[in-house]
Order: sequence, then C-alpha cells, then structure tokens
Amino acid sequence: MAHKVIVDTDTGIDDAMGCVLALKRPELEVLGFTSVFGNVDVELTTRNTAVLLEQTGHSDVPLARGAARGFVGIPSFNPEIHGHDGVGNADFPTPTKRAELPISAAEFIIRSARENPGEVTFIALGPLTNLALALMLDPTLPTYLPRVVWMGGAVYEPGNVKPVGEADACHDPEGAQMVLEQASWEVMVVSLDVTDSTLFRAVDLERLNRSSSPAARYLQRIVPFYMDFYSPLLGERACAMHSALTVGLVARPELIRGVEKLPISIELNGYLTRGMTVADRRPGRKVSANRAWMVAPEATLVRDVNRSAFVELFLESVDA
Repeated sequence: MAHKVIVDTDTGIDDAMGCVLALKRPELEVLGFTSVFGNVDVELTTRNTAVLLEQTGHSDVPLARGAARGFVGIPSFNPEIHGHDGVGNADFPTPTKRAELPISAAEFIIRSARENPGEVTFIALGPLTNLALALMLDPTLPTYLPRVVWMGGAVYEPGNVKPVGEADACHDPEGAQMVLEQASWEVMVVSLDVTDSTLFRAVDLERLNRSSSPAARYLQRIVPFYMDFYSPLLGERACAMHSALTVGLVARPELIRGVEKLPISIELNGYLTRGMTVADRRPGRKVSANRAWMVAPEATLVRDVNRSAFVELFLESVDA
C-alpha cells in the first residue's frame, strides 16, 4: 500500500525535481501539494507547482496556496539560483487547468490529516511556515499527523545563505522552531549534511536528455540553469539534489545509511546566528545540568545515504 504524503514546496528547481519524484514513485500517494514562499514568492511557487502538475499530466492532484512570508521579517529572493521565475526562466505557459483549492495550505494540511489519521507523512521542501500555521490553528494536529520530514537545516556542515544558516531555516526561524519543539510527532531532518553532497552530474543530465517522458521533458528545461549556478561552486558540471533526495528517502528509506538522534533547535535571536540549526551533540547531554536542552525533543538527523542508488532511482523514475 502506498504511503500517504503531503508535499509542501517552495517550488524552485530542486524542489521541482522532488515534486516530480513524489508523483512518479509508486510507494507514495500524494494527497496534495501546498505552496510556500522561499526560493521565490508564493505567487510564483504556486504557479510553478501548477505548471509542474500540468506538464507531467497530474493536474488532478490538489494544490493549496500557503504562506507568503514567515512569522518575522520580510522575505528576500536571489534570482541567480533558480531564475526570476523560480524555474530557470523557462517561460512555461500559464496552466490551462490551475489545480488550486479555495482553502489555505494550513487548512488543507489539517483536513487531509484528519481524514487519514495516523497515516500521513508531511514532506517539507521549504520553510516550515505552513505546518506551523496549521499547528496554531489546531494544536492537536500531531495526534493525527505523526511524522514530519524536513529538508532543512545544517548541523555539521556550514550554511548556504549565511556562514551558519541554511536557507529554509533562515526564511522562517520561528516557524521551524515551532515544528521542531513539538514532541508529539516524529521529525526527520534531511539537512545540508547529506543534500549538499548528493549531486546530479553532467552524465545524469545526458541520460535525462535522452528520455522522452513528460516528466523528463519538463526537467530538461529547468535543470541546466541550476547546474549553471552550482558548477563554479562544485568545480564540475553538477547541482545538489536537496529536495529530490528528501522525497527519495521517504519513498525508499533503505537508502538511508546512518542517522543520529539529537535535540535540535533553531536560533531565533543572534545577529550573526539567527536561523542557525543548533544541535546538542555533547556525549553527556542526557546528564547535563542544562535543563533547556534536557527537555528539547530529539529529531532524527540523516547522516549518510546511498547516493549512487538514489540517483539511479531518480533517473529510472523520471524516465518511466
């Protein structure tokens, strides 16, 4: 039986790769997508998700618009990474069927979880604002939404938008902290510690370009832009597969080679460190006198994955 998921996405290029994978994997039943600001504004992430659904033949999958900003501050965007439109300036036509629901993302999350109590995994590919809002609307949400998988944060690796800050954590530190401090659900964090080193390389693009599937044709138009941005940073023609890896680990958990249970929080106040993922990695933390960290809930941090098997899974899925 397929595992029921909600995919929350700030659809830029790597997020689009993750969304496509979610739609293609038979292990997953996508109950719907929820959009959120992040890589670009929420108007564009919603449009990009609708385009993706139409281009890949899944316009019947529900889509709910989510938050336009985090709890504090005004969002900013960098068009060099994903393009001004969020998908490599690919100039996709407006969807003829815009599969957008008349309810908010937070309401959709609550409704879907209530209709499938204990069966849904929430896959967050962007800031955790929508889930935090749903939690505010219904504090009992964790009793019937048992699992959250978040592509965000950086524990052992440095950040990507600041020296110690990962983008999705920095977009809405308060929202992320609200989700992480809730002990009633299981949280798995797929951070830069594994996503930065899971790469889509030139040879993989060549294979993608040989495919004629609708999913492949869609990705062929956007992935090269992302590789153009990443290549000078990596020293090779490649890009990181942040969101796609996160979805892949939900579909095929056997790809995970190592995890670590750690209390994890997000720094909310520091001038230089706001948005930093702070994990208590002290060996003696359970007998520490620091009461605040003793009561912090543990999250599952993914430390290692089978990268080659995952990339093969991704390419096979897109080609199907």
